[in-house]
Amino acid sequence: MKETTEPQMIYVGKKLAYYSAVIGTIILITYLISHANYLIELGLIYVLLAFVVNGIFLLVLLLELIYNRAYWKSYMATIIAMLLNIPLSLLYISLATHHIF
Repeated sequence: MKETTEPQMIYVGKKLAYYSAVIGTIILITYLISHANYLIELGLIYVLLAFVVNGIFLLVLLLELIYNRAYWKSYMATIIAMLLNIPLSLLYISLATHHIF
């Protein structure tokens, strides 16, 4: 019996969503502990960079979903995981800017 495996893009998307959230969390926690102002700049640069990278990858996943409907549930779960980083980023930006002022 042949075992079916998910496409590699699903795996990469899940990892990208996970590591984006973890890195952002580490930057925020490090800032809250140290109050080093350069971490605010680093965090904002990271958010912009993560937005671009995740946005491009999200578009790729949407195209993959259109052309490979056999794994639509896995694609949708990955897309949702990636989109959950948006409110998380907004919360982190809010916490950091509130903490500054």
